[in-house]
Amino acid sequence: MDFSSTSHAPRLTEGYRPAPAAANLDSDRLIRDVLFLGTLLLVWFTTAPFPDLGNPRQLDPSTQGDFLNQAATVLVTGTLAAFALLKRSPLVARVITLPLILTFVAFAASALHSVYPDVAARRIVLASFTIFQAAVLLLLPQGRQHFARLLAAAALVILVACYFGVAFMPTRAIHQADDIGVLETAAEVPGDLTGNWRGLFAHKNGAGAAMVVLTFISIFVGRSLSRPLGVAIALCAGVFLYFTHAKSPLNLLPIVLVVSYLVPRVRSRFLAFALVLGAPFMITLLSVGSVMFAPVKALVSAVLPDPTFTGRDEIWVFAIDHIAQRPLFGFGFESFWGTPDLVSQYNFHESWGYRASDAHNGYLNLGVTTGLLGLGAALWFIVVQPFADYRRCLAYGADRALTTLFLQIWLFGLCLSSFEAELFRGGSALWFMMLIAMLGLRFLSIAETAR
Repeated sequence: MDFSSTSHAPRLTEGYRPAPAAANLDSDRLIRDVLFLGTLLLVWFTTAPFPDLGNPRQLDPSTQGDFLNQAATVLVTGTLAAFALLKRSPLVARVITLPLILTFVAFAASALHSVYPDVAARRIVLASFTIFQAAVLLLLPQGRQHFARLLAAAALVILVACYFGVAFMPTRAIHQADDIGVLETAAEVPGDLTGNWRGLFAHKNGAGAAMVVLTFISIFVGRSLSRPLGVAIALCAGVFLYFTHAKSPLNLLPIVLVVSYLVPRVRSRFLAFALVLGAPFMITLLSVGSVMFAPVKALVSAVLPDPTFTGRDEIWVFAIDHIAQRPLFGFGFESFWGTPDLVSQYNFHESWGYRASDAHNGYLNLGVTTGLLGLGAALWFIVVQPFADYRRCLAYGADRALTTLFLQIWLFGLCLSSFEAELFRGGSALWFMMLIAMLGLRFLSIAETAR
């Protein structure tokens, strides 16, 4: 993005410089386009799109990551770093704030106390790479329209791939009755998901979240570039979202749209913060709170047809019990769920949590893996700082279309994290988009306050 209004931008008083040749401008634009689309699409597609969920090996315990994906991540990070150094962009360093520093200090402490310190350390490094990628990605577009064009292009590629998979690779893009690589809760059986669209993603929930993000992008594209193109993206994403039958994304989309409409129109900082936190807090209270507080459990049982939230309640109890075992530092960043030591303890008399892929709640997940210290620092980084940046953007009159896009993606990520462990999750497209939203608000606030 062009944040030339910051104090770090070249000033007109620096003297006359000849205009670059048209060929150089075209070459620079092409490099930016390729880097942007290549980075974003790698995150969304990964190196193994349309995974085979009938392969039982996906359920095997492992502490090893995907080598090809890790190599691609390192390569992309190095390429973006070279671009940032070449352009001498000082803005990249501005994402290193006190909340982020404290978050990684807490994560490092959790790694030191982990049974798998090497695994935790490796994943902390990859998490830092992801943040760096998101920061540089925001600096690639040369203005709002360029950003809208790139997002529109990425959205169309993703949608075409998803619909292509449904039409021509249904066994890889639609959940089948024999899928066994998706069983994550005690209540899930393969037949429950049969017929639900998942596109290039591993699960209908991931596909549903992706379509909601594309819906927000369609609104931005419609406001910044082309209304017909925005409507087309919204319709395609909406149809696909419906056929995923992903309940959480479907239910959260209208909530986020309403909240994102109200928040910028509220003058009170306190009330605006209450609106932002209201949805994720209430969702967490009704979900995780149902296994902690008897009155909440009674209310949920009386109102919802499935008070277990598809078997998640058992995993939440398991996670809370393990937070109590290591409350300060946790079991190690991204080095608890799915590890051999944990999975080997499972039998039919024990909690299904031993075989869960994560806590199915981003906040509980951080509590288990990084302890209350890590959770507290992370909440400062992912909740408090973006809200403060957003309020500064409003106060100084930052671009409304951009701030709305970033607000919607950020809000949706906070809300969905009450059901899914997306926060700081390696390879998560939603977490990457949340980072773009949070850092985008950071850059916009810096640009506006430096005017």
